Amino acid sequence: MSSLTFHNFRHQNLQGRSFKGRNLTNEDFSYADIRGADFTNATLDGANFHCARCGIARKSQIKIFLIVALLSAISGIAAVIAVDNTFKSIIPKTTEHIGFLPTAIILLVNAMLLTTIIRQGIQKALDYLGIAAAIFVPLIGLLSAFSNDKHPILSWLRSFRAGSLMSALSGETKANDIPFLIVTLTAAVVATTIAIVALPLALTLAEIVLGRAIAALALFEAVAISAIATGIIARNSLRYLKASVLIQNGVVDNTNNKCYDFLNNCVKQFPDPPVVILAIAGAVMLAVALILLGVYIAKRVLAEDDKYSVIRQLAIVIGAMGGTSFRNTQLAHTNFSNATLKNTDFRFANIHRTMWHQARCLDWARVDETILINPAVRELLVTGNGYQKSYQGMDLRGANLIGANLSYAKLQTADLSQATLEAANLEYAILSQVQAIGADFSSAQMTGVCGLGTWNIDSTTKLEWVDCKWVYLLEEPKPGTDDRERRPSGKDSYQPGEFTTFFAEVVNTVDLIFKYGVDWKAFMESFQQVQRENPGIKLNIQSIENKGNGIVIKIAVPPETDKAKINNDFNSFYQEALQVLGTEAPALQNSAEQRQYLISVMEDIVRPLSEQVVTLKIDRGDLKQGFEVSAGILCDRKRLEITLKGKLPPKPEISENYQKWQKMYEFNLKRNSRAIKVNKGQITNFSIEELKPLVEQVEMDVKNWLESEQFHPIQQELRDKLNRTDEVRVIIETEDNLLRKLPWHQWDFFESYGKAEVALSRKGSNRVKKSVRSRKKVRILAIFGASENLNLDEDRQILKSLQGAETIFLEKPSRQLLEQYLTDQTGWDILSFSGHSKSEVDGSTGVICINDTDNLTVEQLKDSLKIAIQKGLEIAIFNSCDGLGLAKQLADLDIPQIIVMRELVPDAIAQKFLKAFLKAFVGGNSFYVSVREARKHLKDNYDGQIPGVSWLPVICQNKAEFPKTWQKLQGNG
Repeated sequence: MSSLTFHNFRHQNLQGRSFKGRNLTNEDFSYADIRGADFTNATLDGANFHCARCGIARKSQIKIFLIVALLSAISGIAAVIAVDNTFKSIIPKTTEHIGFLPTAIILLVNAMLLTTIIRQGIQKALDYLGIAAAIFVPLIGLLSAFSNDKHPILSWLRSFRAGSLMSALSGETKANDIPFLIVTLTAAVVATTIAIVALPLALTLAEIVLGRAIAALALFEAVAISAIATGIIARNSLRYLKASVLIQNGVVDNTNNKCYDFLNNCVKQFPDPPVVILAIAGAVMLAVALILLGVYIAKRVLAEDDKYSVIRQLAIVIGAMGGTSFRNTQLAHTNFSNATLKNTDFRFANIHRTMWHQARCLDWARVDETILINPAVRELLVTGNGYQKSYQGMDLRGANLIGANLSYAKLQTADLSQATLEAANLEYAILSQVQAIGADFSSAQMTGVCGLGTWNIDSTTKLEWVDCKWVYLLEEPKPGTDDRERRPSGKDSYQPGEFTTFFAEVVNTVDLIFKYGVDWKAFMESFQQVQRENPGIKLNIQSIENKGNGIVIKIAVPPETDKAKINNDFNSFYQEALQVLGTEAPALQNSAEQRQYLISVMEDIVRPLSEQVVTLKIDRGDLKQGFEVSAGILCDRKRLEITLKGKLPPKPEISENYQKWQKMYEFNLKRNSRAIKVNKGQITNFSIEELKPLVEQVEMDVKNWLESEQFHPIQQELRDKLNRTDEVRVIIETEDNLLRKLPWHQWDFFESYGKAEVALSRKGSNRVKKSVRSRKKVRILAIFGASENLNLDEDRQILKSLQGAETIFLEKPSRQLLEQYLTDQTGWDILSFSGHSKSEVDGSTGVICINDTDNLTVEQLKDSLKIAIQKGLEIAIFNSCDGLGLAKQLADLDIPQIIVMRELVPDAIAQKFLKAFLKAFVGGNSFYVSVREARKHLKDNYDGQIPGVSWLPVICQNKAEFPKTWQKLQGNG
């Protein structure tokens, strides 16, 4: 047994403390001083840091102070170097080396550099400098490589050699030389860049860590260094200029060049001429101007100007060194309201629904890899005010926006997944294409919100108690109208709770948007491909809607579905299909083929509205231990399954009693041979006395099992959700061979629901892509196999008499002939087999006797059957013995519907079932109701003579397909 100890850290001084990796869930740190504290990898979910003080501890501030002082000094020195190298050519160390061209070039380049920095930012300027270096450095190397003394031009290229550049660096070259220009230009540009970067960084660090007083001292340091050092260097460099002025004015004697030879002694006793003073003042002012430009940039950095984000990020990184660390920390639902958060590290933290209301200095925290990296998002989370502001496309996942004012806000394509907007004001906001899965809008004000026709929500989106009178499904009116699809329509208003109800029915959909119409053939092929790629996900076409100039097709999906993947898969398959079909724009909608595909799509919309389907998934367990059961209910015109969990209790006697009946049934059937001749009133000489009690016992066992207390919640929910007059398909999904043989139709549920019928299904179901074929009659391929002791003429007459059918008979065909007909180009609607068949004991495989010598498995006919299915095969009837093994293999080929016999079947019973089924089916009944009526015919007329014979026929259903009627098969496509 473990326990959790809670601590109260409220108002405590926790500077420099380490809480690394600790579980501090729901702890109280309000008003605590946690500067320099380390919470790396800790769990702080639900913790309270209200009014806590984060940042750098006092001892770490000394390090930042030294860094600021160093950066300030560097900026001042760099400014001095930049000015000195700019005017070096016109302030030489000798009288002979005076040149104006290098200075002009340097001034021009530096002016371009500074203009770029001001207009486009530091990052762009650095990018341009990098490009220039990448071009000119290799170019200088290339030119020096071609230099030699044999040609005048090539001899001139020696100026680019490394030795020449080193001479220029040491001051041995003339001011007009190329090496001198390269060296001074490079030095001036590099120094200017350093000055412009170092000072803003120093001032920003001082401002966010140490305060404005230290920032002022840093500025004073930079100005003092740049002004004083520039003045000293300029005055020393202007000695020759001073000497020239004094000589020209006759103040000093330069006979025999004696003044220049003893320059210091010659000029030091005379005051500086005005021209020298002006030159010194100009140099100082230029250096100070660079410093002032750095001050301007620092202000832009503090204002979060994106052009200087490099400096801001660097300042934040340095400032967070030694600061409070929440790196990689769990901070879900943590409260930082009114806390001071400067110099705090939140990198990689989980800030799911963390409260930031009125937090101070969050702009100067390190927030990499969180939604706080966006300044607009930070401001919204701190102030809660998004009135009339734009957050289009922004990442707001997990944002805590409780009570935020987002009225008239533009939130198109924003990601609000898992965000909480409880009691937020969203009136007249734009939510087009917003991702809001898992978002909480409880009690939010949403009157006038527009674009809800394209927002993405699901069952995890909370919409309880939303205050809303009306909304608009469209962001922009339909062309030529002012209609934005108001809901509710007209002038009505939502009553309390109606908004939630309205959107609860459409939360689990994927919207497929087609701006230029739909190629329906490409659509159907793509939709079927998506279903094949996602076999565990049930997809239903919900609706087709005109949206402005485009079409939106809504696909209903289960709640846990990755909707983005379904959308991406479909779009990818659709584009591929258009390319294969050679269609750039959708095909003409009035073509016969397009109309046929559109009809198919419309049927997929109508089917879920009319069908009632119950799926019982029976997975783990056996009859000795019981079974886990999952029930899926598709009903009441809803396109999404209601899922229930339950159990079936242990019932081993079912197995024992069924096996007793099976052995006695097979013994009597074999004893009396399969060639049973049926006379009116006398079908067999079965021992009724032996079989009837066993049949009654098995039926009672199954009935009691399904009426058990553990299974009752599922049964009760079925009865609550389904109408007794509905046609209900009950699909048993199990791999247990014995369960597949049980008479499920004995369940009391089927007595209450007169149009319900049971079917078997495998776990995975896929819909095969089928070609469009126009057939006016139902095409039936009737195969008569080995017929020893059988009378197949009756089957022939039954099939031959069908109205509106084209039946082809194959009697004892060879394998080659059978495959030739299966792959017929026109295709088949129904495949009927009459003859002998057999399945393995475990129900895994089966064989059919196609003639007197050849037995074939489904595996051997797989390729031919696949072609038949692709060409429209809908129903396979195996009116032969022991067909569950055949059905299992056929289901793997994705045949829509199969009818087989569970056990050995007397020849006459097979004929009676086929006749009764086809009579009901051709007469207009659904496929399932027709099987039910045929079973009832067997029970009423033949169960008394062969007890249990009505158990034999069973449907095997492909869940991805919808059973077609006979009338639909007549217009099959």
